[in-house]
Amino acid sequence: MSHSPSFESNKAQPESALSEHIPFDVAPPLGVTPPQTLAREAAAGKRGAAWRLLQLVMENDPRAIKAVSSLNDPRLTQSLVEFIAVGTWAGKPFVTPAPLRTPYTRTRLRTLFVPPSGIDPALSEQVVLGMARDERPAVREAALYILGLMGAKGAVPTLIQALHDPEESVRLQAAKALGRTGSPDAVQALLTVLPEADERMGSQIFMALVSLGHLAVPVLLECARSDSGWMRWHSVRALGRIHDPRALPVLVNALQDADHSVAWMAAKGLAPVGRVCIEPVLHLLTTAQMTPWVAETASYVLHRQCQAHEEFKPYLEPLLQQMHQPAYRVGTGYAALKTLEHLRTDGLLP
Repeated sequence: MSHSPSFESNKAQPESALSEHIPFDVAPPLGVTPPQTLAREAAAGKRGAAWRLLQLVMENDPRAIKAVSSLNDPRLTQSLVEFIAVGTWAGKPFVTPAPLRTPYTRTRLRTLFVPPSGIDPALSEQVVLGMARDERPAVREAALYILGLMGAKGAVPTLIQALHDPEESVRLQAAKALGRTGSPDAVQALLTVLPEADERMGSQIFMALVSLGHLAVPVLLECARSDSGWMRWHSVRALGRIHDPRALPVLVNALQDADHSVAWMAAKGLAPVGRVCIEPVLHLLTTAQMTPWVAETASYVLHRQCQAHEEFKPYLEPLLQQMHQPAYRVGTGYAALKTLEHLRTDGLLP
């Protein structure tokens, strides 16, 4: 995680336990203490027990996984999140063996929060929700990431609130987590902050909306008619990626959007849809005011269908040629109408 400090920079405080004096690059013996005992001691803040327990978890020792999941002590859960976020344990500097100072370690430890294995979901959600309001940005970010992994619908209000966090990294993580909740409330919340979002946040909101999938479509359809070109662009972009049949009319109509970037995004979203888009695009050409932008976006979509569906090529190519003639403004509508008639006569369209 980007805000996690290097573990090498932490200096362990002297304690009587031999385990607190750990060489940076040489892991001492794990010993024979049972994982259940290590888990209890780690929950009490004992760092020597903690690193041994974490090492066993990283080795996929089933006893260690069971010890973590069955302890039901919120202190252990809190210390795990803290370690993932900032590399400390129970608020103290934590020097660990080299194998535990890696991004993979943090990734592996996050899986302890993912149902059905690992920590009890009710316990972990309660603890992690509290840590999502921690004063340290890195801890808030880690907590939101874990809530997203859990798909915790009960966390939606907290995640929505975090969209307004003063730290950009926390806001980004909140948007990402909302995309994993499957909550209708997440859709509107993401779109509410979109008008003020910068490019990076806008991209994260887009990915979250795509993750929400068909659930997001009704609201996206409304936003695709927004007065804001920025909102229309993101809405059309997400609709094109979700591939919901309800979006087809809106995407086709967006080919004539006054904002050329929106029109091109609609064309890119329609091109992979396949033959189902041919008829509505031809209908658009028979009724739309023919402009260079409409000719460009519509011809792009139809050309892609010629490439993907050879049977349409003899019908669409003459129309495409007409759309690139100097008199395209006058001739395109009639040519599109004749193309529709030929396709229906020959049974390629209903």
